[in-house]
Amino acid sequence: MRIEIRARHFTLTDTLRNHVERRARFAMGRLSDRVREVMVRLEDINGPRGGVDKVAKVTVQLEQGGQLAAEAVDASFAGAVDRALERAGHAVGKSLGRTHRSDGESVRTAPWEPEELPSPS
Repeated sequence: MRIEIRARHFTLTDTLRNHVERRARFAMGRLSDRVREVMVRLEDINGPRGGVDKVAKVTVQLEQGGQLAAEAVDASFAGAVDRALERAGHAVGKSLGRTHRSDGESVRTAPWEPEELPSPS
């Protein structure tokens, strides 16, 4: 899985780069072998004026083709990255047929198939 990070209207620090890479690997989790690339675009809309203006846009390219996207806005880049990658991770899991039970276990979902019933004799 390749991770690409782009920054717009600010300088990307090593600390933020490491945070994004770590969170991307965590968000994709066990499905990372089925993900070709994670592109994270970060933008500071208002610049030095502050406010809830840090945007993280995540695009995920799957190995079997297909593309998923997620976006989040927050007052900090770390918050926006965390939320966007969490959304992207859920979208990847749903797209590849995995859901999570309330106890946290991952369950593979498959199309429903009726059970074979014994034939009446």
